[in-house]
Amino acid sequence: MACLVMERQYRSEKVTVKRFNIRQVEAFRAVVTLGSMTKAAELLGISQPAVSRLMMDFQEAVGFKLFRRQRNGAEATEDARRLFEQVEKLFVGLEDLNHQVHAIRNLTSGTVSIVAMGLYANGLLPEIIAKFGTRFPDIEIRLDTQSQDGIAEWVAARRSDIGVGTLPLPNSSIPVRELLSRPAMCVFRADHELASRDEIRAADLANQPFISFPRGTPFRFEVDTLFDREGIDRVMMIEATTHEAVCNLVAAGLGLSIVSPYSPHLRRNPDLAFRPFTPAIPIVLGVVGDPDEMSVAAKQFYDFLIEYVEGIKARRRAAEARSKKKTP
Repeated sequence: MACLVMERQYRSEKVTVKRFNIRQVEAFRAVVTLGSMTKAAELLGISQPAVSRLMMDFQEAVGFKLFRRQRNGAEATEDARRLFEQVEKLFVGLEDLNHQVHAIRNLTSGTVSIVAMGLYANGLLPEIIAKFGTRFPDIEIRLDTQSQDGIAEWVAARRSDIGVGTLPLPNSSIPVRELLSRPAMCVFRADHELASRDEIRAADLANQPFISFPRGTPFRFEVDTLFDREGIDRVMMIEATTHEAVCNLVAAGLGLSIVSPYSPHLRRNPDLAFRPFTPAIPIVLGVVGDPDEMSVAAKQFYDFLIEYVEGIKARRRAAEARSKKKTP
């Protein structure tokens, strides 16, 4: 059985479509809505001939008839009405876009992503975030925790807008700003014999059971270096990764430790006592992030964080000044 194969060949023709502009679309929308070019001209604040010219150019661009002239105005064709439905969707989208722009600019919409070391995520930051939320209740906040090594990496990879951690932060190609520097504190049980002292010296911890942070961490290295330089031995029995774990072990009576001063939530524990430690081990709090690359909401939180820390510094200076006045 023979098969007959029929081939149809089509010749493609290049069709030139003229571009139209938003002004033409606005005029088209006004004419269809009001049913009159004269009324559309009044609404748009231009002359009636200008509207007629816009409609002639728009009709030429789309390639089909848009209006039928009537005694009382201009009646849209069926094709024009179908086009008008799409134009309405466009303008609704533009209105939504305008509302979103307004919301972003006025901080009634937005998200801030923060990554911080556990110490700050559990201690200092919740209070700051709460105060920020009171001022900007519509901004969403996401808070993640990472190790000291991971803070800068998260910000550089744009997984977070802002990073908060102890300086120095390794491998940071993103701008870093120092916020605050405070000396480490010695922590022990409230009923410990050292609780009667106003200040703890390194020699006071000689042969005391000591709860340390893991080897290889910058803070552990600083603490060990200080005691080695002073020639003081401690009884190294327990290591813990977080400040929370260290302080809980101290509260359980397993030893003493040296911890960060940025832990107000831990200092509320009635079983613990905190005292200044000498020689001082400064712990520097810093923020990672490029303000020029941040969203409006993230930049606002960045500025709020700096403002909050400056307030802490000002209150501390005022307290020190009052203390000096009381000293004879």
